[in-house]
Amino acid sequence: MKNILIFLIIVLLISSGDTAFSQSKRAACVYQSAPITALLNGVMNDDFTVAQIKHSGNFGLGTFNGVDGEMIILNGIVYRVEFSGKVTLPANSVKSPFVTETFFHADTTFKINDTLDFSGLDKLIDKVLPSKNIICAIKINGIFSSIQTRSEEKQTAPYSSLADVLKDQSVFNFKNITGTIAGFYFPPYMENINAVGYHFHFISKDKKSGGHVLNLITKSVSVEVEFIKNFEMRIPSTGDFYSKDYAKLKY
Repeated sequence: MKNILIFLIIVLLISSGDTAFSQSKRAACVYQSAPITALLNGVMNDDFTVAQIKHSGNFGLGTFNGVDGEMIILNGIVYRVEFSGKVTLPANSVKSPFVTETFFHADTTFKINDTLDFSGLDKLIDKVLPSKNIICAIKINGIFSSIQTRSEEKQTAPYSSLADVLKDQSVFNFKNITGTIAGFYFPPYMENINAVGYHFHFISKDKKSGGHVLNLITKSVSVEVEFIKNFEMRIPSTGDFYSKDYAKLKY
């Protein structure tokens, strides 16, 4: 009996170690549900659910089928900023054509008490990156003197390009608002895989406002950056994705 107990304890320790390794490995990896070039060219439906999103990361951004609003993932909760500006919690069965996410753990943190616009913020973050050739996850939390965001109205098939959809976007302007930005930096060589450069989504502290960030002015914020060396992408298996002729697209 004693030997059996010892064996079971060893098995549990090994299993715990494997789990910890798996979580650690995932923590340093960006997971993406589809190449962004598909979304840009009208592939706006997939079968990747909110439940799967929650399993694959606790921090990130994306959109929903039919580009039905902007997605922000924060502390494992998936939020939707609708075309009206209202923030809702989508059901686990709701699906998405594009998500970028990770299990966030900051490698470096710094504070900003100056008024920086989007360009100035990007340049400041540039200085802490060990290289412009790696992926970074970026969390910015605090007070913004102003922030401008957008969201989109749900589309119906047949879908046009995302550029056409954005011609009719809703734009929201906020002043002296507290909240959190979830975002990523992707290097130039990943063009057509993800949005190159900085890509930010915002949600207010009261979870009543947000969207894709178009511009901002910082007031007092903390910036957390995670340097990520691993990238994993799921390839969609829907008819929309399979039938798109990517060879004819202009890149």
